[in-house]
Amino acid sequence: MENVLFLGLSGVVASIRPPSNGTGNSPVEVSNLKALGSYNWVKDQVPTIAIPGRPPVWKEQPSPIELSGDIGKPFFDEDIARKCGYPLEPDLLAIKVSQETDPSFKLSEENIDIVTNRNNLRKLIEFANSGTGNRGQTMVLTRYEARKSERQSNNRFIGFDYMFERIVTEELPSIRATNSGGRTVHLRPVGYHQIVRYDILGMRFLVRSRVDVMLQGPSNSVLGQIKLKLDSVDTSLPILHEEAAGMRYVNFGEFVPQDSLMDIKLAHKHHINWNNVYSQYFLSQTPNLKIADRTTVGRKCFVAQVDTYGKDSLKTEHEKRSQQFRNLVAVLREMRRTLQARGGSSQPLAFVYCQKGNLKAYIIREKGEYLSDEGLETF
Repeated sequence: MENVLFLGLSGVVASIRPPSNGTGNSPVEVSNLKALGSYNWVKDQVPTIAIPGRPPVWKEQPSPIELSGDIGKPFFDEDIARKCGYPLEPDLLAIKVSQETDPSFKLSEENIDIVTNRNNLRKLIEFANSGTGNRGQTMVLTRYEARKSERQSNNRFIGFDYMFERIVTEELPSIRATNSGGRTVHLRPVGYHQIVRYDILGMRFLVRSRVDVMLQGPSNSVLGQIKLKLDSVDTSLPILHEEAAGMRYVNFGEFVPQDSLMDIKLAHKHHINWNNVYSQYFLSQTPNLKIADRTTVGRKCFVAQVDTYGKDSLKTEHEKRSQQFRNLVAVLREMRRTLQARGGSSQPLAFVYCQKGNLKAYIIREKGEYLSDEGLETF
């Protein structure tokens, strides 16, 4: 076990085989979809989020669109790369603040089975398809790997996707706020994330995804004229800990209707990897998708065509890939049974898949800071 990912792990305590036909032929349909919270990360030394936040607005561009080189260091996982104490704490804080106007809402009564981000589910899909409400029912998945943003060199080329996104979106306005010392500060909102709840094949998911853009801004807002006040950190909040999580939040943005949200992808010469693209689209439940076709002329890269997709136009892709999601749910059920058999939250496990064979579970000898005790209590 020379791989750094195995440091702090024990021997294998369980092994899960890829399912051959997970959950039979049941229709793969999403029900009970609800957005529970959203936020932007704020570019700041202290981990800070803007709630409910807002994604940048899509702006049409004349074709062809030239893509110049994009140098930079985007965060692999913003929650981890920004070094907040608990990577799931921003999600819980965003839900709490977003749901404050609904006194009847309690996350503990949502009967959540799986808490995760979209990327964890995409990773599990690879394994799940490689061969073909009581306490203790909720399984929390969080990423366990080296921080990619720390591994990248300052001058490494990171692809055209980020450049294209910058070209076709309006930059978000800065946030003018007042800090706890009474001083005016200007904060820059960046990546927008949404947390949604939905049911698939008898399991209830709480999934956080990054959303790229929205189709248009709310009619009652004017970009660039938002003046907001930064909330002092309130240590009485059950999921906010100044000493442990070190989170701050500012009231910024407004609720964005689900049907206004959109993801954008880049494809090279009409080659669309639908296995990846559709799984992202389906697991986030972002209803709109634009795919830009990239081509190279000489030494320059251009986007000459942008196609728009929605649920109706993606029915064929959904039918082709429904078994992938059935297998995913089957694997998640087996992972949860493995956790429950070993005491649940009292003993977290690392599930490791090395591109072949079974998904193996290891005991984590040194418990990491993935979610605070108060955060776990909300489930």
